[in-house]
Amino acid sequence: MTGAASNGEGLAEHPLVAVYPGARVPAAEVDTHPLSGPDGILQIHVTRYPVEPPGLMWQSPPSLTVHLMAVEPRPWAETQARIPASWTEDQRRKLSVENAGQDRLAASATVVIAHAGDAPPLLALDSLRRRRAAAQAVGVITDERTVLVWLSTSDLAAASGYTVTMTADDAPGPLSLYPSALLGWALWWREQADRLTDEHVSFEELPPPPLELDVVEAWNPYRVSLTAHERTTFTPLPRPPREPDGPEYR
Repeated sequence: MTGAASNGEGLAEHPLVAVYPGARVPAAEVDTHPLSGPDGILQIHVTRYPVEPPGLMWQSPPSLTVHLMAVEPRPWAETQARIPASWTEDQRRKLSVENAGQDRLAASATVVIAHAGDAPPLLALDSLRRRRAAAQAVGVITDERTVLVWLSTSDLAAASGYTVTMTADDAPGPLSLYPSALLGWALWWREQADRLTDEHVSFEELPPPPLELDVVEAWNPYRVSLTAHERTTFTPLPRPPREPDGPEYR
């Protein structure tokens, strides 16, 4: 079921055009819509909507199933180095508050993405996954064309899943939406499997992702190659020792 989709239901209600294509936003509601591409490659149309719509004209159609995507802010040590020396203390405090707000949104997001920074990509991915245990998909941007993505294969967020390298063949397009596109493929596959078997299919039965996808935003397709489909089980964090005076002993 890793081929192209043939389901065109609901197209009349689906805008297929992002509210703010190409914009760097800290958080957004994202809809993923699979369509069959002209060359047989599955297209995942990704549409971003504001988390707090400024008006009715921007509200996402109620017929869509959207998930919350959050961009984890860069570590303060990296941000601080880019702050102009002329900034006042109030400006610096405002930036700190904005970063804290982004972090709160990321804590409840289904999909989270961050920059790997100077850390090894897999280590950065594992660290992000541990911090955002509730996320179904997490990704780290490793360069201007590549995102390393981990996709949970459990209906509930768990430590088992696929680790996939997603690399743009040409223009990278919306890198921050690559993990959402991969989750969109997984949701589409499960929907197709549910229809074939006439029962609910778990993410645990998810096959390896396809070798290619077209991530489409605002009608612009970006061909993405998917490599290194590794079945990964991360080692859970050790539990801290229980305190004799803790509530579990009372």
